[in-house]
Amino acid sequence: MKQVNALIRITRLRKGYKAAALAHECGITASYLSQIESGKEVDSALTSILLQKLGLVMKARSEDLCRYDKILDDFFQAAAFYDLDQAWERFSVLSALETVIMESELAFKYLLAAFIYSVLSKNPMKIRQTRSLLEKCEKLMDEDFRQLYYLYMGSSYADIRDNLFKEYTQKVLNMKEKRGVTSIALYHMAVCFAKENNHFLADQYNLKAQRKFTEEQNYRRLIFSQAFEAVLYSENNLYDEALALTVSILDQTLVPLGEDQRQQLLQNMLFICNLAGRYEQVLRYCEHYGHNLEMTDMHRAMQAWACMQLNEPRKALTLLNLCPPAESDPFASQFIAVLYSYLTRDEASLQRQLIQFQKYTIQSGDYLSAKFITDLIYDFYSRRNNYSKAVYYRNLLDQRK
Repeated sequence: MKQVNALIRITRLRKGYKAAALAHECGITASYLSQIESGKEVDSALTSILLQKLGLVMKARSEDLCRYDKILDDFFQAAAFYDLDQAWERFSVLSALETVIMESELAFKYLLAAFIYSVLSKNPMKIRQTRSLLEKCEKLMDEDFRQLYYLYMGSSYADIRDNLFKEYTQKVLNMKEKRGVTSIALYHMAVCFAKENNHFLADQYNLKAQRKFTEEQNYRRLIFSQAFEAVLYSENNLYDEALALTVSILDQTLVPLGEDQRQQLLQNMLFICNLAGRYEQVLRYCEHYGHNLEMTDMHRAMQAWACMQLNEPRKALTLLNLCPPAESDPFASQFIAVLYSYLTRDEASLQRQLIQFQKYTIQSGDYLSAKFITDLIYDFYSRRNNYSKAVYYRNLLDQRK
């Protein structure tokens, strides 16, 4: 990376200096400043003037900076391998030194690390802030950093802009391997095709990713890929295969899974069972796995749905009372609202909640959930002999396939 050039641009943007004003103060044109900020080499005297006007003093590279640089490189290696524990450990050290690092030649590397960390921790506000700065500095990146940047830039759009998620993922795959991120990109491309309901290509890319994960001995990511494979089975109505694969992942002992990963896997299992109408199985899985992992509101909500289908409304209501709607999880809160409407027989509220929930699941690209909710809407209107509305809402889903 052209680190000093990047430091000038990043600092100017962060402090709100207009390019024309800074150029005028330094006795150069705005066009020339733009060239400098894009990587043009200039004499050290002009560099010092620019830094001074920005309130920075470039010091000789110290042992501390060398140490921070090594921590940054370790962070990027962990991020390329998707080793979240190592990435979070390294960034916690770096974040405590942010003020110092952002006024040094390591500012650009730290900004990239901060962006990746914000994507990993799913912090929308931080993602937007750091992404905006990085987009203005992309030309200053070396090839190996650009590949990592493209991977996480795509990830930052995964739930909001499917076209950009796919575009940036394809950029990673078009580049020669630099940082060992091809396996992750293959997995992401599988997700992209799944969002487009192209199950054939989703399966092909996922198998390629699994082979790469196995070669890299990246078993944690292999498990993610296998869980995704189970979802593909579900979307093709192969529920036995989906459940068998998910159970094998949960019961494996080779790689210790984090609590959140095990919770997500159990959630997938319960959803598949409800989708397939296997309500007794929902309760059995909750009893079997609930002993050694913390049950979430979403788990209890799916238990409640199964109890409702088994004509146990009191038990369902007891479970729902343990999980008030959580604003941090839109899916869970909307599903719980639907269940309350069913239990209280509030037809007007149920109609409103179902339509709102379908819109949310379709927009989020969650085909399985959208199919589940659409079936509920179809049943709701069919029971009232309003078949035109039932068909209308079913067609909304079909149009997104």
